Amino acid sequence: MVMLGCAAEKERVSLDVPAGDAVKTLKEFARQTEVEIVYDLQSVNGVRTNAVSGRYDPEVALRIMVRGTPLQVDYERETGAYAVFREKS
Repeated sequence: MVMLGCAAEKERVSLDVPAGDAVKTLKEFARQTEVEIVYDLQSVNGVRTNAVSGRYDPEVALRIMVRGTPLQVDYERETGAYAVFREKS
């Protein structure tokens, strides 16, 4: 399980995350948004995420990144962290 970033209140942030391998793009997303993302390396490995560029609420941007992939996003209000996981077939 990987945890990236730190907890932050949801607000629009400027993003420029290119499409690419989820392991790399999730790290870059966490760096740019300063939000915490939790995921299992094996479940996101090999998944290609979409690019996201512009000003977005982090949750909206993260959902754009995983749209059309086998990945899903869940937000934990208590901790302010996002969980990214592979959808079960």
